[in-house]
Amino acid sequence: MNSLHSLFANAALQQPTGTTTDDRAQAFRPVEGGNELQSGEKLLVEAYAAIWLIIFALVFLSWRRQKQIDRRIDALEAALRRARADSGQGTT
Repeated sequence: MNSLHSLFANAALQQPTGTTTDDRAQAFRPVEGGNELQSGEKLLVEAYAAIWLIIFALVFLSWRRQKQIDRRIDALEAALRRARADSGQGTT
């Protein structure tokens, strides 16, 4: 507890003279060399494009997987018909 108290006491001593906590919280201080701004519209379009690409990929992969399942079911149905024909049961 004493170390926490001394930490806050040291922080209070390091504050510049004439500035209060409220001044620091509300004052705007620009950062030097910070030219990395992007427009909000560009970010919005990029986010929507990414979402649409992900949705398209999921739909495409689901469609491809469904085609494989359909082929497998067709093969199993054909094998079942052959097995029934070989045993003489016929199809129902």
